[in-house]
Amino acid sequence: MQEIHKTVLREETIKNLVMNKEGIYIDGTIGFAGHAELILKNLNENGKLIGIDLDSYALKCSKNNLSKFPEKSYSLYKGNFSQFPSFLKKLGITKVDGLVVDLGISSYQIDSGHRGFSYMNDGELDMRFDKSKGISAKELLNDIDEYELGKIIKDFGEEKAYRIIAKNIIKYSNEGNMNTTYQLKDAIVNATSPKYINKTLSRVFQSIRIKVNNEIENLNLFLQHALRYLKSGGRLVVITFHSIEDSIVKHFFKKNATNCICPHSFPVCICDEKAKLKIIKSKGILPSKNEIRSNPRARSARLRIAECL
Repeated sequence: MQEIHKTVLREETIKNLVMNKEGIYIDGTIGFAGHAELILKNLNENGKLIGIDLDSYALKCSKNNLSKFPEKSYSLYKGNFSQFPSFLKKLGITKVDGLVVDLGISSYQIDSGHRGFSYMNDGELDMRFDKSKGISAKELLNDIDEYELGKIIKDFGEEKAYRIIAKNIIKYSNEGNMNTTYQLKDAIVNATSPKYINKTLSRVFQSIRIKVNNEIENLNLFLQHALRYLKSGGRLVVITFHSIEDSIVKHFFKKNATNCICPHSFPVCICDEKAKLKIIKSKGILPSKNEIRSNPRARSARLRIAECL
């Protein structure tokens, strides 16, 4: 089928993920199976892939794209990547050889105006990855106070003008004008300098999307689960796209790759902490210049890898 989303860091991901050709691997954000297809190509007849995604349409496309592989070699589930332990339980699996998640929003989702993810298209202010669960961005913005909204924009969007933007969004909401993406866009544009408006719009839309989908909570939960379900020698691979999630992954890796967490002032270790992970490439892997040229949306991606000890 026609490619509607370009998978980032494809070769780099597989090279650093698949260490056992007959292993069990989880793609927690399978999308349109860009990474999953390469994983299956690198497994033998005993290997298995478990694919998870919140988006029903993406799962349908994944099933179609993976239909060339034997049915027994993969299974697909609708859900958040943080829920992978429940799917493993259904399959009777206790440990896996690798986990990968791509935390970027797909081109399909961005370009689908009806999903409400982008300020470039007018549509319903939704922003949910799974429209059957949780509250929409419209419901959130019409039922939140100025302080809480400002905190969301500051913490999840790293936007300096968070106070005035939050104030104007609430003003629009109180006037009954916070129902579409363009109304949200107008509220932001009319509250900030036009000099950096595209960056500001991206940051604010990002912050609201992160809150609507509980992305930070799910990422933290996923990382904690990964420690318990990875085999020794198994790989954890995470592709990040902005500094907030990248910082979470970086610090999680660093914390769990440390043998002692005692204060430096202690003469001897009393914590008995043992490293659980080994970091592969401390600064991660960035897309090549060629990849960025062919797919500009890859420019902010970073691949981080850790191996379970």
